[in-house]
Amino acid sequence: MNDFEKKSSEMARAAWLYYAEELTQSQIAEKLNVSRSTVIRMIQRAREIGLVKISIGVPSDTFELERDLENLFGLRKVRLVPEAVNDQMQRRWLGQAAAEMLIELARDNTTIALSWGSTMQAMADSLQGNMQHQGMMTVALNGGLHNASRGTNPHEVAEQVGQFFGAISHSLYAPVYVRNEATAAGLYRDPGVQEALNLARNAALVVFSFGGIQEGATMLRLGYVTPEERDFLLRNGAVGEIAGRWIDRDGQTVRTPASIHPIGITVEELKRVPDRMAVAGGPEKLNAIRAGLKGGLVTHFVTDERTASQLLGR
Repeated sequence: MNDFEKKSSEMARAAWLYYAEELTQSQIAEKLNVSRSTVIRMIQRAREIGLVKISIGVPSDTFELERDLENLFGLRKVRLVPEAVNDQMQRRWLGQAAAEMLIELARDNTTIALSWGSTMQAMADSLQGNMQHQGMMTVALNGGLHNASRGTNPHEVAEQVGQFFGAISHSLYAPVYVRNEATAAGLYRDPGVQEALNLARNAALVVFSFGGIQEGATMLRLGYVTPEERDFLLRNGAVGEIAGRWIDRDGQTVRTPASIHPIGITVEELKRVPDRMAVAGGPEKLNAIRAGLKGGLVTHFVTDERTASQLLGR
């Protein structure tokens, strides 16, 4: 590329007018007295020979990680947030990115089923103002936790998301687990429980997080899974849970102890929902996240850069 091409050619002028002066291609064609197709060719040629170099003021690593995760696990969309200095900030960033994706996926006359957790609550808290969707409903994906803190009950998240979208919110009036098989069967026959479960099964979008099985994980810390039950789950290959359902490293449902009877839709029913958005991050959830992605349980994914790198083995 010589000095003439850099400074005096019509190609250089076209590139300047397009990128620096922000004229349209039609305006440039009129100014240079050429056709619009000629302008398009000149701008393309300017990039090919290096006369124009486009610089984006953010690192490309993030976008490459998103692309590679999408390709590896067959995901439709991945959005990454930076690794934060503490868990609280990390949840807030994950919640903000998840809220943006939720708004993109929301549609009129559809049902959104939502699970529980502090990251899910961070997503709901990031929905500021309101955005009306006609005929929309929200529903809790699984039963509630009576001794949980704010945000770890699915009906709270479903209600808050419903308020943002102007949607009717439905709760699942049952605990996440019951200890007796006959009691569980009775709950499944309850008309209100049946209605909520059918709404979740027929949802257009399900939004959930992952739970770990390590000591100190929420389900163990709150007493919904005892140490003995954890040992049983580990022996049967469990690596984490989704809405109270335990999965193995391939994302398949594992056998649960006779003392655990989940109230909520099954993993197989969740997988039949068209859009399945997961938001989660952190080393304690890595195995559960990888299992869910490997098992095809996720179509849209929000996580942090460190988790993404670990999932890709980097």
